[in-house]
Amino acid sequence: LAKQLSAAMPSLHRHLFGLTALVARLSLVADAEFGNPGFGNKYYQASGYSGPRMLEHNQTGHFTKYLQVLWPQHAVIDSSGRIWIADKLQHQILLMKSSSRYISWPAFMTEYAGYRGTPGYVDGSRFKARFNGPSGIVLTTDPDTAFRLYVADSNNHCVRLLSYYNGRVATVAGAQGQPGFRDGPGQESRFNLPSSLGMDSGGQNLFVLDNGQRLRHVSLFLKNRLVTTLVGGACRAVERWTVYDSVVLRRVGCHPDWNAREVNEKNIEMFEMGVGVFYCQGHQATCAPRHHPSLADRMSPILLTQEVAEIALSEKPPEDPYADLTVPPPPSR
Repeated sequence: LAKQLSAAMPSLHRHLFGLTALVARLSLVADAEFGNPGFGNKYYQASGYSGPRMLEHNQTGHFTKYLQVLWPQHAVIDSSGRIWIADKLQHQILLMKSSSRYISWPAFMTEYAGYRGTPGYVDGSRFKARFNGPSGIVLTTDPDTAFRLYVADSNNHCVRLLSYYNGRVATVAGAQGQPGFRDGPGQESRFNLPSSLGMDSGGQNLFVLDNGQRLRHVSLFLKNRLVTTLVGGACRAVERWTVYDSVVLRRVGCHPDWNAREVNEKNIEMFEMGVGVFYCQGHQATCAPRHHPSLADRMSPILLTQEVAEIALSEKPPEDPYADLTVPPPPSR
């Protein structure tokens, strides 16, 4: 036995030495990548990371922009006890009142917006509006703010607004039929199958789970409704409860300022104003070409591409992008 142990010692020493070297290398990697867990570390809250998560919630009051939001899934309940449902299969928004004449619990559905079994994309009156696979819904809960519902219109790759008081549907962010991951102003941003929504009580901050993997923040308090992508751990569940035995609601803590682009996360496009696009500002009725001499679009830089606008501002005669549409001058007298 002694001879066998003696013969095995060199091999054992080699294995121990190799294990020690491996531990040392892992320690260096850990110090380099996970030494300072926090927003500035791109590995914080990354997929598969099981290290310290000391920045999950605002327990110490350290984070000034930390928010707790209501984050349901396909159904949400308002302050009156009514249930609002995003029916993904039938492409509708449904309403169930808290009680009826003979039954004291929610038992009957009303088709509130969209047309049953008909996918599509139409903004406007809730009776004429069309959705395509809506899978998430959330609403404002502050009694001092206008009652609005927001819908993750998954197959249209956008977020829709449903106003309760005027019954109209509008697109807040994203563009129908144009999936992607682009940050920027509302309808210039791009989503890819948004699936669920979270919102603060006053309806100022909207959070979107996009493609089951990206967290997006929509600044509803800004006029341009800016969309930004957040790091993977910016939102963490705080509380979960069930209402009416089947409607699951969650309260989620989110950091809207944890911008993924600030830590150089990949595959996030940023919208650039004026690059091959037309932009309408302050012209409420229409962005169509105008041909009156004093209102000619060729003389209005904010309605032209950046390239044409720069030429116009440099006092060089630009090529008229609407030359084939120009109205001929009236005959001289």
